[in-house]
Amino acid sequence: MDSHSHGPRRRGDAEAWIQLLVVAVSLVVASASLIAAQAPAEPPNPLTSVKRLKCRFPTASAAAWKSGDPQVQLKTQELLFEITNIDVQDGTAEYLGTAGRAFVTAVLSGWSLYFVENSVGQLNVTTVFAQEASPKRLKAVHSRHGYLQMTVGRYIAEPSVSQNYGDCEIVE
Repeated sequence: MDSHSHGPRRRGDAEAWIQLLVVAVSLVVASASLIAAQAPAEPPNPLTSVKRLKCRFPTASAAAWKSGDPQVQLKTQELLFEITNIDVQDGTAEYLGTAGRAFVTAVLSGWSLYFVENSVGQLNVTTVFAQEASPKRLKAVHSRHGYLQMTVGRYIAEPSVSQNYGDCEIVE
């Protein structure tokens, strides 16, 4: 058998396979476009345009170390504050609470909006989720972490940690 006799047939097979591959890829791309066009659009993220929030946290947990082991306590309390002048583009906002006004960093990441306050020995983070707890009220968590090394007499300061659970109302 002549080794050159199968050359054109193999070249024809290769061209046919390439054409088949091009058709298959075209079908996959067309199908993906059709599926994307038929998929329901995601609802708009309300956190991208929020300017003011009134936050309410009726439940909290706090931890204290006893003999080196963390002990957690659940509390019912009413923590209230507002977050105003929210600008997610600049990453800025202001807390308004019982301790006065504080400038904070605003970070929009996906469907969560984080407000970070950093002061000496203290870090507070409020997270507002783009999920309603009730109409116009978004689920939220407020966490506090602090420690200042201090000893006064027999008193030795311990880290202070707590997490508050509630929601924030979008104020128009």
